[in-house]
Amino acid sequence: MFPGIETGTFPPATSTIVSGPTEAVLIDAQYLKDDVRDLGDLIERTGKTLTTIYVTHAHQDHYLGIGPLKERFPEAKCVALPHIVEAIKETRHEHAELWEQMFGDSSVADGALPDPIEGDTFYVDGSPLKIIEVKQADISPTTIVHIPAIDAVVAGDAVYNEIHPMLGLSTPDEWQDWLETVDLVEKLNPRMIVAGHRRPDGDDYAVETMIAQTRAYIQQFAAAYEVAKDAEDLIAIMTEKFPYHGQVWTLWFSAFNTFELRNANSSEAEPVR
Repeated sequence: MFPGIETGTFPPATSTIVSGPTEAVLIDAQYLKDDVRDLGDLIERTGKTLTTIYVTHAHQDHYLGIGPLKERFPEAKCVALPHIVEAIKETRHEHAELWEQMFGDSSVADGALPDPIEGDTFYVDGSPLKIIEVKQADISPTTIVHIPAIDAVVAGDAVYNEIHPMLGLSTPDEWQDWLETVDLVEKLNPRMIVAGHRRPDGDDYAVETMIAQTRAYIQQFAAAYEVAKDAEDLIAIMTEKFPYHGQVWTLWFSAFNTFELRNANSSEAEPVR
């Protein structure tokens, strides 16, 4: 039996501070009140001026913290690609209900929105951070950020680091699109990847392992989905293949949601995003 939203757990979510001699930018903004406060403290301790908060995609664990952070750093602009801003507007109320069930008062209340960014680049002390819209990650639309000066990719939810990826918000065809995204990240040849969800002891420099594991997980989930008798069978297959991945509840959600779509037997069925 699927453990519902109210009994769910959530994977560790990352935020990334990129700093130069005098400026700093933030990529993704957390969502729990205590974590957002601690993130603000960390930004202050850099001694740099926070100029930009960038949101990779329309999931609340990546953008809810922008409200308190904008209050604390009023000179910073908060931005996302225009259609990601629209995606946030379209899903925010539905997501707020789920967040209330999962986190209650510990989560930042839904409120502030990012502004649409012009172009696809923002800067730290003149050094560019390149926004790359990718076809698919756990949802679409979604983006990654490439930082050429330090050979880094901030991957949003396109690459995971020893955490069960969220495949329950997309379809089998979209899983193939996600594999194209993983290929794109690999072609950037980064020496560092900050995954949107990672084990607390994960290594951001284990680039080859992250890419290989994310690719293998999607491929093996897709293959197991074709042969599994039911969601429980799919869960058993994947936990055997990836016994050390954290956040098993995400696997449960993905398995039950994908089988619900299969059982609906309708080409028009769409996952809840």
